[in-house]
Amino acid sequence: MTDLKAAVRTLRLNSKRIAGDTNRVFTFGHSGGAQSALMGATGDSKKYTTYLKTIGAPMATTSGKSTSDAVAGAMAWCPITSLDTANEAYEWNMGQYSNSGTRKQGTWTKALSNDMATSYAQYINKLGLKDADGKTLTLKKSTNGIYTSGSYATYLKKEVEQSLNNFLKDTTFPYKATSNEGPSGAAAQTGTTTGKMPSGSKPSGTAKSGSQPSGGAPSGGTTSASSTSGKTYKTATAYIKALNKNGKWITYNAKKNTATITSMKAFVKHCKTASKDVGAFDGLTRQQTENKLFATSGSSANHFDSTISKLLTANHAKYAKLKNYKASYAKAYQSDLKKTNAQGKSIQSRMNLYNPLYYLTSYYDGYNTSKVAKYWRIRTGIDQTDTALTVETNLALTLKQNPQVKNVNFATVWGQGHTEAERTGNYETNFIKWVNKSLK
Repeated sequence: MTDLKAAVRTLRLNSKRIAGDTNRVFTFGHSGGAQSALMGATGDSKKYTTYLKTIGAPMATTSGKSTSDAVAGAMAWCPITSLDTANEAYEWNMGQYSNSGTRKQGTWTKALSNDMATSYAQYINKLGLKDADGKTLTLKKSTNGIYTSGSYATYLKKEVEQSLNNFLKDTTFPYKATSNEGPSGAAAQTGTTTGKMPSGSKPSGTAKSGSQPSGGAPSGGTTSASSTSGKTYKTATAYIKALNKNGKWITYNAKKNTATITSMKAFVKHCKTASKDVGAFDGLTRQQTENKLFATSGSSANHFDSTISKLLTANHAKYAKLKNYKASYAKAYQSDLKKTNAQGKSIQSRMNLYNPLYYLTSYYDGYNTSKVAKYWRIRTGIDQTDTALTVETNLALTLKQNPQVKNVNFATVWGQGHTEAERTGNYETNFIKWVNKSLK
């Protein structure tokens, strides 16, 4: 992030020597969409100053005028951000419906998963997200799942249905499917469209395991993503029938060419099965890539999730009665969260640097402390199991509420995974068109 910010400041320092308007910088990234989103949310934030000075970024011109790293727009494909709640979001959106691996009934990690899902619901109820009508989105306790009722749950269900209906609208049948992670442009308007299939259209593929926590806790579950390469669906009805092969969860109206789903649970079961262990980003043995982001002197990887730490401490007695629990887990989290880096910054302060919502919504202390990009375009493959659907959704919702933002173009793309997901066309062409349209 500091390298990107330094690059933008350097461009502006040399604005008279290069072509183009350095006041109209746009960022973009796939998976690196997280960095793009952060660039859009954290413009000129003073929380990065120490790090920028450390790497020698140009903070001012020769005349003493401050340089700026704020950007005009941000394009983010699959932005995996908001690490302060990403683990809990994963368990609420996906993990609670799994009963294998680290989420197998009777294991202490399943109990932790359920508690994390509950914590996420409590977070959502404080976050203050609002729909297009200005109504606050919340979650309610439910008999069928962990906080699976309420306006926020309904909003997500409608988002899934919108994604499917966009696909039906965009696609010309016969439709020839490629693999779930194939090239983008799933629904180009030709007679025999080539694109991606929702992973639920065929039985699940090979199981995908995560790293196994020490102490014998079972490893991760399976992913529902599977290849449907080469199969052609003559009609939308045939396509929906294939999705319902292992149990009906989609109702299709052929006259209107629209569809509805029975529940988020059904969608997750068929298209978005949890593929990571409990502690999807902050692994119980610090095994996840994200743990390395919070390295300190003498520690190549650290825990960073304060919610998990609190749950381990508060529920020690409950977890200790279940299989494979060790008290050392709680101690490890507590110890890591007290560490500081070479600049003297805490794990929590570094966490804030990787959370765009920290700067976008009044729930966090960082609200109104940065220059937020005016223009945003966010795309994510709805089938990706790398993160919860809530991550991109919450980002889009907070942006729409932020007074500094002029336009938010957001879509979840049916049948695509962790890729440069687009409803139609080529992702590069679509990006360029969006930039040009934003600047008119």
